[in-house]
Amino acid sequence: MNENDIETHPQIQESNPEKAHIQQVSFEELELLRSEMAKLQDALEVAKLEAEDLKSAAMRAKAEVQTIRRRAAQDELRAREQGSDSMILTVLPVYDDLKRALDAAKDDPSQIIPGVERVRDTLKRNLEMMGIHETGMVGEVFDPHYHEALTSMPTDNPELKGKIAQIFEAGFVKDERVVRVARVVVYQD
Repeated sequence: MNENDIETHPQIQESNPEKAHIQQVSFEELELLRSEMAKLQDALEVAKLEAEDLKSAAMRAKAEVQTIRRRAAQDELRAREQGSDSMILTVLPVYDDLKRALDAAKDDPSQIIPGVERVRDTLKRNLEMMGIHETGMVGEVFDPHYHEALTSMPTDNPELKGKIAQIFEAGFVKDERVVRVARVVVYQD
């Protein structure tokens, strides 16, 4: 029996008015529930559309992050290449000076030492322009942060004890950061 059956059968309403009233209230509640259900279905459709929009936005954001990462990696590679190029450009004048020194030594072997000294001076100037300075000079006080003692040698002079006696490899510092420690021989105490 449905709602229309009650309306078309007045004898049901007359025979049991209380039951008819309950059914009338139930039908009103049913209509209210149907109305609420329609509203909820509409809200569900809106929520589905919003979820699709958010999913689409999330996918776009993910793609954008991937693009940013790829560009950052490319920028990092370019920066490394440019840094490498600037180092190469610093060394190329040294190459040119060595070539000139060797060419001059072919004609006059006595020119090899002054030529090599000029090459060393050019390299030292180029390093200093980059903020790189030599450390570990003979007579300098030994400092384990900047120097590595390969061996030690005795001395009777108390003023020389703990100082550098010989240099095997010069050390280099850039802005207080050790690039390479100097490998030295130290006068022992």
